[in-house]
Amino acid sequence: MYSVSQIQQLQQKVADYERQQPATGTSTTQQGSPSQDQGAENGDPPTTRNAGNSPVSDNHLGTRAAETPRSETSAFSLLGQRPPNEDRVPASRVPSSRAPRAILPEPSLSSSEIFGTEIRTLLLARSTAGSEKSPAASMAVASPHLDRELIANVRGWPSEEEANQLLELVVLNVGISQHLFDIRSFSDSLSRLYRDTGNETPIRGLWFVQVLFVLAIGKLLRAGTVEDSEVPGVAFFNEAMKHMPTMSDMKKHRVLGIEVVGLAALFLQVADRKDEAYLYASMALRLAISHGMHKSTGNGKFSRSESVHRSRLWWSLYMQERRLAAAGGYPMAIADEAISIGPPTDVAGFASAAAIRVNVRAAQITGRITSTIYVQNTNSEASFIKDIETILHSLHDVESTMPAEYRMNFSPTGLTVAGILFSDADPSYARTSASLYLSIYQAVIHTVRPILLYMARNFRDRESEPTPNLSPTLRRLGEICVEAARKSLAILQALRNTELIAKNAFLDLDILFSVGFVFVLVEAIHPSKNLGISGIEGSRNVLQYLVTVGNRAAAKRLGELDQMCLHLRPPSQDHQDLPYETANVAAHTSGSNPQPEGDQPMDLSNSPMLNAMFPGNGDLANISLQGEDGLYWVYHEPGFVYTGAELADWEALEY
Repeated sequence: MYSVSQIQQLQQKVADYERQQPATGTSTTQQGSPSQDQGAENGDPPTTRNAGNSPVSDNHLGTRAAETPRSETSAFSLLGQRPPNEDRVPASRVPSSRAPRAILPEPSLSSSEIFGTEIRTLLLARSTAGSEKSPAASMAVASPHLDRELIANVRGWPSEEEANQLLELVVLNVGISQHLFDIRSFSDSLSRLYRDTGNETPIRGLWFVQVLFVLAIGKLLRAGTVEDSEVPGVAFFNEAMKHMPTMSDMKKHRVLGIEVVGLAALFLQVADRKDEAYLYASMALRLAISHGMHKSTGNGKFSRSESVHRSRLWWSLYMQERRLAAAGGYPMAIADEAISIGPPTDVAGFASAAAIRVNVRAAQITGRITSTIYVQNTNSEASFIKDIETILHSLHDVESTMPAEYRMNFSPTGLTVAGILFSDADPSYARTSASLYLSIYQAVIHTVRPILLYMARNFRDRESEPTPNLSPTLRRLGEICVEAARKSLAILQALRNTELIAKNAFLDLDILFSVGFVFVLVEAIHPSKNLGISGIEGSRNVLQYLVTVGNRAAAKRLGELDQMCLHLRPPSQDHQDLPYETANVAAHTSGSNPQPEGDQPMDLSNSPMLNAMFPGNGDLANISLQGEDGLYWVYHEPGFVYTGAELADWEALEY
């Protein structure tokens, strides 16, 4: 690490150097100092030399610079001398508005290679300032072209009208609260693809891969029927994978390469292939990191449209990776402290970023939940309790500051969005609002569900009152978990009744199974009161609907939920006491379940179930965990490790 004083001295040397105008010709510095981007584009692996942690004096720096071999470019040697072939330029020709670029003492500068690159960038800035094309643009790798006859070989290639319908479906479900590709640019290119039909107009290879992924996602979201022989869109996905460059080559394609890998992850995520999706989401995020997209770029390196796109793309990849890491119990690729780029902002000429900002905040909290609750750490009791309280208050803040156009209200008269009945609201606002609230409630459930698991485990082991040692505050947290599940089910039922529910979608299906699991825990805590039956039945009805429209993952989740319910009663007890007939356990796998009529939304105005389980108010805003020392041991019960995955936690509870 370099001290602040050393960096300031180096800044002063750079400023003194920049006051001396370089000649217009190619300088020795330019010949000997290729930029970091050029090295990356040529596929050169980054070096791993790290600076020492001990302070280094200026004399030592000068000695190191003098000892640097001429074959190795040294930023420090360039600071102390002027290139021999550089001519002086009158000071009057120096633009008065030009200010020397500062080197910020950020963590990444602890690498001597990165720090040297920063110095070289400063020294080369003047020679590249007059170029009409930025270095980043001029070094973009051209994508190989494909013969247009390739389209004819793609099975089930859609008409232009169908292709646009699939694009609209993708935008409706994931294009407002996320931004994995530039919709305007993609739409224009898609139109040209169908209109420039001559073989003399080749197709850019990687862009065609992107088209295949978008169409595959659209087909998957549209779903099909249980009679389909394969998952919708998988043919396009497999065709895209045939033309995917290697990861080394993908980096050279810059933003387009990042988009393509992110879309591959999205398809796998929607198809409920979460483990594979996590791999691709992590690769997409790391590609973005390698291009510095996690850093603030306030130096005008990119145009406004490029900056907006890069910012929204970065945060969409961040959200994707955070949620998949939480769903699979995997580590996260980057710490929030390493991210300096700000959240997406509204910019004239671009779609509102309000939904993306809410989604980013929810994803950030999801990351904190994962790192606080579902990993083995050595945090003290006081620190852990404070972290849980902060998470709960943050979730309340996200919900209470929801943008007006997406604000949802639960009342006896029905679910409303921005004051309009859900069924009458604009589909894009209704769908986006539902996704945002489901993300928040999913985070609430993941935060406090261990309390319900503790209560269920306590009852199983003691066969007595499940909450003898829980304080009123912890009981309220249990109430909050059930309330989040009830609200989520009401939203999912509204989506199903308006046919806005994604036939195949990771978020809807994941939260639906989480909701069902919460109500199974309610039944396990109070097995003789039937308090969770209506919630289980509501979850099963929506799952059955998804099965009838061809969602194979929903069939699997329905079977898992049914298996959980089979263990809610002792084997000797009559099966009629179960919340549904056990014959349904296998029926859904063959697609023989009848499609349920519209579900009746849950009445959230009164909750006899909650009143019976948890007396009191469960408002997140009023939760204070100060002095709740028992909370730590609820989450860290000896011999029981929470994973965040429903099945794993249930199996640990069961056995």
